Amino acid sequence: MISEIWLLRALEGGILAVGAIIAIQSFRAYRRTRSRALALLGAGFVLISVAAAVAGVLYELFSQDLLTAWVAFSTFDLAGFLVILYSILKVRTAQE
Repeated sequence: MISEIWLLRALEGGILAVGAIIAIQSFRAYRRTRSRALALLGAGFVLISVAAAVAGVLYELFSQDLLTAWVAFSTFDLAGFLVILYSILKVRTAQE
C-alpha cells in the first residue's frame, strides 16, 4: 500500500507538471499573438503550479509545520487565480 506522503508527493508533482504544460502553451500563444491576456494567463498558472512545489519544499526540506506549508500554498494559489481573473476581466475590457 502507498503511504499517504507518497500519494501527496505524486499529486503535487502532477499539479506542477500539468500547470507547467498549460503555462508553456499560454506563453507560446502569447508569442504568436502578442496578447497580454495570454501572457498573464500563463503567469497565473505558473503561480498556481509553483504553489504545490513551495508547500512541498517548506514541509519536506525546511521542516516547517503543515500549517505554514498550507498558508504558503494558499497564498500562491490565490495570487495565481487573481492574475488569471485580471487577465480575463481587466485586459479584455481595456481592448473593447
